[in-house]
Amino acid sequence: MSHQRPSDLRNRYAWVDFAKGFCIVAVVAMWIAGTMQGHVAKGQAGWLGYFVVFAKPFRMPDFFLISGLFLSQVIDRPWKHYLDTKVVHYLYFFVLWTLIVLPVTWLLGHDAPTSMGDAATALLYHLYDPFGMLWFIMMLSVYFVATRLLRQVPVWILLPAAVLLHLFPLHTGVYHIDRFGMFFLFFYVGHVFSGRFFALADWTLEHRRTAIAGLLLWAMANAVLVKLALTEHLAVNLLAGFMGISAVVVIAALVSSHRWAGWLNTLGKHSIAVYLGFYLPMLVIVPALQGSPIGRSPSLVATISMVSVIAIAMGAYHLFNRIGLTFLYDRPSWMRLVQPGQRPTSRQAKVPNGSVAS
Repeated sequence: MSHQRPSDLRNRYAWVDFAKGFCIVAVVAMWIAGTMQGHVAKGQAGWLGYFVVFAKPFRMPDFFLISGLFLSQVIDRPWKHYLDTKVVHYLYFFVLWTLIVLPVTWLLGHDAPTSMGDAATALLYHLYDPFGMLWFIMMLSVYFVATRLLRQVPVWILLPAAVLLHLFPLHTGVYHIDRFGMFFLFFYVGHVFSGRFFALADWTLEHRRTAIAGLLLWAMANAVLVKLALTEHLAVNLLAGFMGISAVVVIAALVSSHRWAGWLNTLGKHSIAVYLGFYLPMLVIVPALQGSPIGRSPSLVATISMVSVIAIAMGAYHLFNRIGLTFLYDRPSWMRLVQPGQRPTSRQAKVPNGSVAS
């Protein structure tokens, strides 16, 4: 049996960061379009509104699936190590950025509380019910714990259960329970079928023309399903979700060898910085552009907003790290159950840096 060298594995995994880059762009697009009222009338957000609607079936499913791709390499670590990297890690950023984003949002005039008591109550409440985009980080920690606890359950039992939870959402009134079934299926599939997605990427690199033809067919099929609102039905949305995820894998594999697409790779490697840092600049930039002379062109507002908020998020990441505020993106030692040098090495290759990965 032949063994792949680390460099071969890194090359094989290269598409993952490109896929993360695509996903973070799609997520930022969704929030900008929503701020521009694109979720109500697509034309109000120009081209971005149409892109957001097109990507809706697979945007967040893909993000969760990618987050589960390398779980098999760490799921059998001792509980202390596992909790440190897959629970404490995410909860640290969730709590920290809740305490940053929410007060600044109030200072910008959005739903500001009328008293200190109301502010404290709101902060505590949003540590239970995540504010804005921070729900993704919270749910990742939940999914990592659930998958670890359920790892002895056969796939043929847990996979259908995850499908049922997705198709028949729970409505208990408890945030984490009700949210659980929405995306756990995709996270779990990324974990147990990770080899299939890497095989798809490998196949794409060996059959580029066929892969491109398949992408064109997928794009037309997805556009028709979205246009006819068929994706509003959960079963169709589930199918469209996995079709879209596969398409993103193919796209990422196709562009991973091209220098012009290096910006996607960069965004993928620093997706935590973009994810945590785009929201506050967006609250300022989008209304400012809409109120300016260029506000007459929604497409131009959308384009400038996209480029600006991502650039600011990346710039803030590098600036804050340079001036010593590394705790915003990297847990300090006192928030670690296990120091980096004490962690057991992963089986096979190390997990590529990316979306809030430890």
